[in-house]
Amino acid sequence: MSEEDRAKNNVWHKAKLRGVSFRAIGQEPGWLLEIKDGAEILVKTNYGENSMTYPWVESRVDQSARTTLFDIDADTGVLIEGKPCTDSMSGEAFQTTVTLKTGAQTLKGCGRALH
Repeated sequence: MSEEDRAKNNVWHKAKLRGVSFRAIGQEPGWLLEIKDGAEILVKTNYGENSMTYPWVESRVDQSARTTLFDIDADTGVLIEGKPCTDSMSGEAFQTTVTLKTGAQTLKGCGRALH
């Protein structure tokens, strides 16, 4: 398989082609976050069984703390921190740590900007 074919089959590359600007994943239970700047925020939890698309909300950025916070609604929020993270399943290294709060759950994972 060529490098180009591998890129086309890469989930991160496919997300970028769909207009996703930031993507994050977490394990146990598996979850996924995709942010399309100015458009929407997709959250999938419980290994994809639960899926919710939220309208875009402006984030609060603290450059000195290297954090970005999305208060999506009263029960849902995303904190993106500029600190290294390693995926617990694959061992893949990421430049950002992500905390997803949804209802009573607080989920930790890793992510990266796709632009």
